[in-house]
Amino acid sequence: MMLAIFALTKNGIVLGRRLSQKMGADLFANPKDFKKSVRNAFNKYDGLIFIMATGIVVRTIAPLLKNKSEDPAIVVMDEKGKYVISLLAGHLGGANELAKEIAKLTGAAPVITTATDVNNLPCIEDIAERFHLAIEDVKKIKAVNSAIVNGRPVAIVDADDKRLKAIKRDVGGRRGKVGFKFYKSISQAKRFRADTYVIITDNASLYRLQPFASTFILRPKNLVVGIGCDRGVTVKEVDDAYSSVLKKWDVSPLSVKNLASIDVKKNETGLLKFAKKYNLQVDFYSKHELAEMPLPSGFSEFVMGKVGVGGVCEPAALKSAGTKKIWIKKQKVGRVTIAVARAPFTL
Repeated sequence: MMLAIFALTKNGIVLGRRLSQKMGADLFANPKDFKKSVRNAFNKYDGLIFIMATGIVVRTIAPLLKNKSEDPAIVVMDEKGKYVISLLAGHLGGANELAKEIAKLTGAAPVITTATDVNNLPCIEDIAERFHLAIEDVKKIKAVNSAIVNGRPVAIVDADDKRLKAIKRDVGGRRGKVGFKFYKSISQAKRFRADTYVIITDNASLYRLQPFASTFILRPKNLVVGIGCDRGVTVKEVDDAYSSVLKKWDVSPLSVKNLASIDVKKNETGLLKFAKKYNLQVDFYSKHELAEMPLPSGFSEFVMGKVGVGGVCEPAALKSAGTKKIWIKKQKVGRVTIAVARAPFTL
């Protein structure tokens, strides 16, 4: 987490310097143009820590606010270090946890005001983060958390039995657990009348179909896309192949965890630009590592002659996902091959 600390007074700067050393944060000590400095830092850092009056912070950041998914964590401390307040992006941005971390380091009292936290209830953002799930529509977060806080029934649907049981154990450790019900399928959940239905799925169509009046979709980040490509492939070629395969198999891009390929493609510009465009990590493997993995679509003499192994996209996906079972076998689209493997659920 990239952090910036802003302090204006002598005491605040002393506290800020001590905190920056402990947290590896950048310190902005009484900057000449405070508002401009904050504006520049707002989109650069994951979290901003202000050691000053809350009113100053509110007036300064108000014009910069966008939405839950984009705003950084905002934490405010008094210059004596008595209190540390989670002011903005408590859950999605991580301000609550950041405030607690600062409290441990400084001895300050953390001030957390989000309703789920003060009632010792799970919020949907924390469930998503803990179980590696992406939120499809952040605008619906408020409605789900409102149901949780007010004790209205919430159904959680997940075909992955292992993950569903883990979520049930986690939620079951909190007060208010009676509001949750857990189902393996939508057909099972339809028998239960709930305020909100939380569906965990990589199926893209479900978001459009909205099987319930109040449907909240979480995307499991468990798919690894293996990619093979010709030398000199363009970013558009990779993008078109990737998009067409996901569309054909009705897969949400939000469920893609990372990409995988052979190490001779480490400098393949089109592939690297594509990964950067979608903020996806690429795991690269040697031909010896890939040779240890299965080839569900069979051995390719052509690929062997080019890179020294009988296949790239399938073994790369399997290796990165930590499984021996391919989900989507090799799909050839122009000069690109795509395969997809599901990583087993682990905490």
